[in-house]
Amino acid sequence: MECKRGFVLGFVLTLILSLTILFGCLLRVPGGVLRSTNHYAREVQAVYDAESALIANLSGLPDGFFAGLPPVSAEAVGPWGSVCAPLQAGAHSIPANISRSILANSISHPSPANSSREALLCANYGTRYSRLRFDDWYTAMTQYRATLRESITMARGFRVMSGNRRIFRLDTAIALHVSDGDLTLDFDTRVPSAAFLVDGSVNVKGRARFDTLRIYSEGEVTLGGEVTVAHLEVYSGASLEVRSSFRFSGLLYARDGVTIRDRMRADFPSVAVSLGSGSGRVALLNRASFAGVLAAPGGAVELDVPDSLAGAAFPGTVRDSSHALLPAFFDGEKVVFRRSAQ
Repeated sequence: MECKRGFVLGFVLTLILSLTILFGCLLRVPGGVLRSTNHYAREVQAVYDAESALIANLSGLPDGFFAGLPPVSAEAVGPWGSVCAPLQAGAHSIPANISRSILANSISHPSPANSSREALLCANYGTRYSRLRFDDWYTAMTQYRATLRESITMARGFRVMSGNRRIFRLDTAIALHVSDGDLTLDFDTRVPSAAFLVDGSVNVKGRARFDTLRIYSEGEVTLGGEVTVAHLEVYSGASLEVRSSFRFSGLLYARDGVTIRDRMRADFPSVAVSLGSGSGRVALLNRASFAGVLAAPGGAVELDVPDSLAGAAFPGTVRDSSHALLPAFFDGEKVVFRRSAQ
């Protein structure tokens, strides 16, 4: 009996000593751990606050409607809209490099950022699909056409050259007005930004890679080759054809017909519009892939493969139920299709 009591007493004393040592160690750790945890919590809260500010803005509420949320800046990115809010932890802005890990967990494909500036949470959006009359399309697209022309003429380094132009090499950004002539692009390089105002026709081929490509042409436009464009905006005063292995995301707008064929691929979100009154035509042929809206409000949309949704939206309009997004300049519910950290 005495042995058992001695064993229990020794065990209890050993347990108490172990717990005392463990508790003492824990008292030393929380200083650094607590600071790190609080810092992480502030960054997470900053992301939630920025997202809440963007949601409030897209819902039509003014800055300051909810106390404590950061201000929101808005701008048009071609046919789409963009809103950004700074990531602020308390009264301090979070540098872009510090918040990269926390943003990567909540946002896909963050943009490269300069570590010396504050981080921004940005959202790109369009307008949820709805039925529109011809007048609605015509008014909105006419305003967009003027905006596209102005964005090209106001681009940095804009210059004017006369006569036909063929560009076989290009490795820097360019903004060019081809006066009284046609334009041909045929090269195999990557270009950050290219903008062209052309009095004649435009022919794009080769194997170029564009981050941004804007074309305003009074004549016909042909887009082909193994060309890839991350952000494309094209207006043609005549007809527009996209073919071969051309790949893009953006907006095609022609006064006459728009023909999309071969192995062409349009990524979401994309829109193709033909607004020739009585003669407008958008044709999707040869099993070309188009993730977006095809619209010919004054004419007809033609498909070589029957689409169960053809006519389910509005005569002259074809839409995919999962990719029904109109440009942001139309009235209606705003839908975010991409978020990024900048």
